[in-house]
Amino acid sequence: MQQLEGRVAVVTGGGSGIGAALARVCGAAGMRVALADVEADAVEGVAASMRDVGMQALSAVVDVRRREDLERLAERTYAEFGACDLLCNNAGVMLNRPLLETSAEDWEWTLSVNLWGVIHGLGVFLPRMKEQRREGHVVNVASIAGITNIGALGLGAYSTSKAAVVMLSEFLRTELETGGIPIGVSVVCPGAVATRIAESERNRPEGLGSGPTAAQAAADPNSAQVPGTQTPIEVAEAILEGVRENHAFILTHPEMKGGAEARSRRLLGAFDEAAAKSS
Repeated sequence: MQQLEGRVAVVTGGGSGIGAALARVCGAAGMRVALADVEADAVEGVAASMRDVGMQALSAVVDVRRREDLERLAERTYAEFGACDLLCNNAGVMLNRPLLETSAEDWEWTLSVNLWGVIHGLGVFLPRMKEQRREGHVVNVASIAGITNIGALGLGAYSTSKAAVVMLSEFLRTELETGGIPIGVSVVCPGAVATRIAESERNRPEGLGSGPTAAQAAADPNSAQVPGTQTPIEVAEAILEGVRENHAFILTHPEMKGGAEARSRRLLGAFDEAAAKSS
């Protein structure tokens, strides 16, 4: 989707981090932006700062775990801006806990935001985007941890949720292409980004109480302490470039290639072993 000026972007998790940066980059490109976040003050602060410099932005309090929240966001976006051309499913949380200590509540919280948040966003906005009968794009934000084991113990649930987003995105892109629907799909798999995702527990809902172990920022794959950390603006600019070029994968940290290569070698080696046994 080369032409962005005058178009409409919807960004979940827009109150901070990559989401806030993505909203600002979209606004700078001349897009009208609907920002959604579970933190009311944060998301309105971002939207207000955009309006202060002449950008068009609205904010909404949205819990992506709830489809009805996204329905209200869609209704408001279409009422005020008339369309959604770029859907950015960015909202996410991170749990840092060994798998054997990960409770049912931990799993429910992680998957309800990181996976179901994307599913709800697609289910609500894609039918409307399809009806527009014009070029559009979907961005699903996953993580490098969704395509390779980064070796950070405690990120099993997080990585599982992000791996699911990767596969969902690949299938969706293929289905839209096969159906001749002019909506591109990109999955973003960043490495270390200086965000507050290690503090995700601040927004953990009542009823899905935290487990026995507190989150540890040092193990966060997006922590500022990790070598090679990028700023949210750097990642947001890479995302918008990927949208313009209709990239299936938007990878922001080339130094992480070795881990993906090692995983691919193990996978291909297993195929070779299976072939040898069947011959």
